[in-house]
Amino acid sequence: MSSVDQLFDRFGNLIRSWVQPDPDVRRPFSDPFQEQRYQRTGDSFFDEAMDELDAFLRDDTETQQRLRRDQEARNRQRYEQPREAPFQSGPPPKLQEAYRSLGLQFGATFDQVRAAYKRLLKEHHPDKHGSSPETIRKATETSARINNAYRIIETWHQTGTLGDE
Repeated sequence: MSSVDQLFDRFGNLIRSWVQPDPDVRRPFSDPFQEQRYQRTGDSFFDEAMDELDAFLRDDTETQQRLRRDQEARNRQRYEQPREAPFQSGPPPKLQEAYRSLGLQFGATFDQVRAAYKRLLKEHHPDKHGSSPETIRKATETSARINNAYRIIETWHQTGTLGDE
């Protein structure tokens, strides 16, 4: 028997001596492990732990084995359930698209983002394309896309969110 097992056995004996009534000694309190030993809290982890502790203190091996089987069944069920979508690592797709709209790779510094934004906005501003309604419309759409991309990246750098979450 290892020293850890001996330690747990001694600890169990100590707890039993505190909670099991001695027939020769009259105590002013009742046995805390009577049928209503504690109120169920609704917290399944706490209630299961209390049931396991109660079974251990009473040397109720049948209850201990049943609790162990129940826990193993819950674990199997939890791990055998099909998983939904796998966890996505990396930047959100919307943020990646914003960087692409500015012609940058994800991870560019904010100074690089600002410089690309200003350069693209000067190039595609609707006032520079006033020759026909069609070119003005295209320039307005492009400027709106550039402004939106910059807003997304700026919000990400300031708050760590995309702003629409």
